[in-house]
Amino acid sequence: MSKKENSTVLAAEIKRILIVDDHPIICDGLAQLINLEADLEVRAKAGNFAGAVKAVKTQQIDLAIVDMLLKKETGIQVIKKIKTLRPNLIVLMFSMSDELEYIKQAFDAGARGYITKDELSEKIIDAIRQLLGGGIYISKKLAKKFPKHKIKKGTNSVKKNNEEV
Repeated sequence: MSKKENSTVLAAEIKRILIVDDHPIICDGLAQLINLEADLEVRAKAGNFAGAVKAVKTQQIDLAIVDMLLKKETGIQVIKKIKTLRPNLIVLMFSMSDELEYIKQAFDAGARGYITKDELSEKIIDAIRQLLGGGIYISKKLAKKFPKHKIKKGTNSVKKNNEEV
């Protein structure tokens, strides 16, 4: 295989990521961390709803990492809109909150993963890889906090004792 063919194969294997957060330092730091991985590339960053929508419309994005609370909108609103544009887009919600209601809202909106900002730098690559591999991600910390709650595999819903919450 020639060098050009090899680079084409490698380029095809790179997963493209969108980060949506209204704090530039969070976007930049997260992008730096992700871009250290040979097979992951932050293709776009957005600070609001409109920027996220534009990125999804104009870029080939495999996964979006969306903050729960933006200045004028919620991450839930962002997820719902970008999922209407690209129903198969994988979404990871991140938030300061570990409240079950936020987690439930994120999965109901179409997220396939949820991570808190305090564990973001340690677990973000694991979460991204799990989602890109077809799984659902919720951190062990959150799973321990809600031992009677579980994410129903194959759907985007949070269950408590086999009843939807």
